[in-house]
Amino acid sequence: MISFFFPLRKGSKRVKNKNIKKINGIGKSLLEIKIDQLYKFKKKYIKKFKNIEFVFFSNCAVTKKIISKFRWINFIHRDQKLSGDNSLQKVIAKVPKICKYDLILWSHVTSPLFDEKEYYNFLKIFLKKANNNRSAFSADKFQKFLMRDDGKWLSHKKKKDLKWPKTQSLKYFYIVNSAAFISTKNNYLKYNDRLCSNPFPIETSYSKGFDIDTINDFKILANIYKKFV
Repeated sequence: MISFFFPLRKGSKRVKNKNIKKINGIGKSLLEIKIDQLYKFKKKYIKKFKNIEFVFFSNCAVTKKIISKFRWINFIHRDQKLSGDNSLQKVIAKVPKICKYDLILWSHVTSPLFDEKEYYNFLKIFLKKANNNRSAFSADKFQKFLMRDDGKWLSHKKKKDLKWPKTQSLKYFYIVNSAAFISTKNNYLKYNDRLCSNPFPIETSYSKGFDIDTINDFKILANIYKKFV
């Protein structure tokens, strides 16, 4: 029923070996944390879904060696032509051929706080709300004063009698946190994208969508990880 898809690649530029480096104070890598979460998901929720596969798509030999210990994970080699800085669209085109099931949940090991409960809640909301091949993405709700670079407000219309409305009356915005995208194979083929033309946001629990991208992010993770597990 559902294919979990994780693209990884070696040669990260901001942080060397980002996915497989041991994190100080945690003793595990981002890859190992994600494998632990998926195992817990598999153990807790497998009966709620007919079929699930976990696909890791990588050009990293170390990643392959780690994943080879887990028979329930399917490792697929990622060619170098699909591993460059601008290879996202090429990978998207490859996904329908790689994944077995019609429903594809694209996720990243760089979202270490997006755990088994978040995956389950994400899927539960999607399966309840989705219709007509719609797709969804994990998001952080944003409700603050927001201005464009040309000086115009996006969050509200400034009136003479109410220049600063209450924060709770401002427009909602949703920030894509990239922890999860879900769509059908048909959408991938039709739109050449992880989302259809009419996706909807699924709000992530507080801070659970935290994405690791820099050395400072690793330091933050080391400080907060035990509070979230």
